[in-house]
Amino acid sequence: MITGAQIAAARKLLDWGPDRLARRAKLPVTVINRAEFSSGEPNITITQLDVLLRTLKAAGIEFTAEDPGVKLEKEKQP
Repeated sequence: MITGAQIAAARKLLDWGPDRLARRAKLPVTVINRAEFSSGEPNITITQLDVLLRTLKAAGIEFTAEDPGVKLEKEKQP
């Protein structure tokens, strides 16, 4: 399960604001905010979550079991 905190951490790792992630994912910024401020599993639709995760993974984010639960893939790191 991906949490709202992981989505926020992933966005910050990429140095993206909520607006940029929303544009890249083609989702309203309100969806990004709702996802990030959810405690536990994001309070968005399965389709929205899928698009969001695919966007973050395409940018080089890898979700992990370790704290904070996200990291940049080695080949995508600057």
